[in-house]
Amino acid sequence: MEKQTIQPFLTVANYHLLEQQLSKILHALTTTKDKNVILAVRGLVDTEITLKLALSAEESMLVEQLLTVTDRAQGDAILEQLKPYVIPFKPVTASTLKALFKKEKKLKLPNLEGFNFQQICYLAWDDPGTHRKYVILEQNGELKGIKGTFANNTIRGICAICNRHSDVGLYTTSIKGQIVGTFTSHSNYICADSQTCNEHVTDMDRTREFFQRITKK
Repeated sequence: MEKQTIQPFLTVANYHLLEQQLSKILHALTTTKDKNVILAVRGLVDTEITLKLALSAEESMLVEQLLTVTDRAQGDAILEQLKPYVIPFKPVTASTLKALFKKEKKLKLPNLEGFNFQQICYLAWDDPGTHRKYVILEQNGELKGIKGTFANNTIRGICAICNRHSDVGLYTTSIKGQIVGTFTSHSNYICADSQTCNEHVTDMDRTREFFQRITKK
């Protein structure tokens, strides 16, 4: 097997973007026989990838294989070939989580073995007993954690993290205000299923904006 010389260059969100763009091409292939329409869709996908990803010539050659797919099997095979080039989420241990939420006396830790760090843009888990949801995001090379309460009832709406239409619930966070003894609360609708939400994230800028917004005093 040829040794991989190109270092990982795709974020998890980048990879999800490629999955999304591949779906557009496959949808066109299965819904129309018009070659001009299919060609136009391939062109739009090419433009989207070029605008969203800053790639070197070698990296582009790997990614651009997606533009020529003719069926699902071929597309899936190309995505599989791109997986080694995905930069995983920053490694997390139980000690890391305890340090991020050191004021939580009875912090319920998630099963870290259940997470595939090459498939998540952010780490989140629920504590059903307290209705709390914990979210961890990497910012400037460091992990940041937030906690909040997640409402039991869900509705169909737009998620503030992934910006997709899904089953969402009200997520409320509170941070200390600038005046001692005061707090600032933020409520946003986010996906009830964090794993599905992660799969929908194709632009980390929006996710970081959400994080910054709810941690602003």
